[in-house]
Amino acid sequence: MTAFIPTSPISSSAALAINTAQIPTLFAVPQMQPFSSLLVADESPAIQTFDPIMPDTTTLIGFGILTILCGVSWFVWSEQVVPVSRTKLAISKSRGDVKEYLEDLKQEGDERPVEQWLFADWLRENKSAKLPAIPFLKKAKWNSGDNPVVVTAAIMMLGIVVASVSERVI
Repeated sequence: MTAFIPTSPISSSAALAINTAQIPTLFAVPQMQPFSSLLVADESPAIQTFDPIMPDTTTLIGFGILTILCGVSWFVWSEQVVPVSRTKLAISKSRGDVKEYLEDLKQEGDERPVEQWLFADWLRENKSAKLPAIPFLKKAKWNSGDNPVVVTAAIMMLGIVVASVSERVI
């Protein structure tokens, strides 16, 4: 069995009710065919199933290259960049520019409170009194507020909490 489907969103009776004499020629309504010649079959389409296939080999090669690059970057960062930078900073804190900066900051007192707050750990005489950034976890070297991983995780958790609360409220 087949059926005809009209192509116009305006029905034929509504198209006839429009008075084209009142509309300027610029906005003239074109003559519309009431029905199209499109035939639609009454048969239901065949049932399709999903058959998993392997991705293209170029995709797998791209994933492999990306994984290798991430591994190499992590190795260089953890074995070269961080230790060298920490050594340079330790030398500068003991007898370089950073030491002079910290001494100037101590002497100026309350004139630069934001900088004193940022460098509070370095300005404190008793280095062992530092509290952990996440109090319910064990006290370890990584558990500090100047660890970028801890700070990033805290910012992400804050974003998740804000999104969850705002989703419930709105």
